Amino acid sequence: MTAGRWRHLVMVMALAVPALTMTACARTQTPVALDGTVAIFSNDPARPIIGRESDWVQLGPGAAMALTPHYEAARPVLEVRAGNANAAMIRRIDAPLLAMPFLFWDWRVIDGPPEHPVRLVIGFADGNAPPAESALSRLFSGPEPPPYSRSLTLVWSASAMQRGSYQVKGGGADGRPHARYVVRGGRENRNRWWREHLDLSQIHALAWPGMDMAASRVVFAGISAVETAQPGRMRIAGFRLSR
Repeated sequence: MTAGRWRHLVMVMALAVPALTMTACARTQTPVALDGTVAIFSNDPARPIIGRESDWVQLGPGAAMALTPHYEAARPVLEVRAGNANAAMIRRIDAPLLAMPFLFWDWRVIDGPPEHPVRLVIGFADGNAPPAESALSRLFSGPEPPPYSRSLTLVWSASAMQRGSYQVKGGGADGRPHARYVVRGGRENRNRWWREHLDLSQIHALAWPGMDMAASRVVFAGISAVETAQPGRMRIAGFRLSR
């Protein structure tokens, strides 16, 4: 791949799922629990946060995003450090968007540039989801994310005043549209825990108005990090979907 083509791919994918090399075990999907939740972070004491590796897909070089699970006040927490390349860890799930649209998580920014390079990313699929092979599978070896129609990135921005703002872009290198939504921001809000609660169906309606969500599903959720000159650390806990 030429340097120009590589730079173009990185720029296009920065708001969606950063894509480089991919590694994972046998493909599985995290099911909806009997209580109507999907625990994106594992509650298994033997395998906190990540749980079964086969539920996840790693995108990008491992060194580009350092993941450190630990406990804080007896609660499992994942510290994510963004590096010098795009990377992501996404969990394969399968949940109807309108049946369980609520996304919960806690996060705390430790350090990093004003707009934090660590984000959350969600993938949606419709009844007419694209086939399994995409531009990513032609460019890179190994397994890829589940077929998806569009993606959403949840961002900590440079200013608290940007909260609730969003941008939508059309098809990128993989032909799929994606949206960027600012959940929180500002240096004054760093170094403390914030509990978030979002209705993904409302954000989906803002980003793609007029689209019938009856057949839409959440097919992956995870964490991404964009390339940055200044490293940044964030802690995340309680990441889950619910009805």
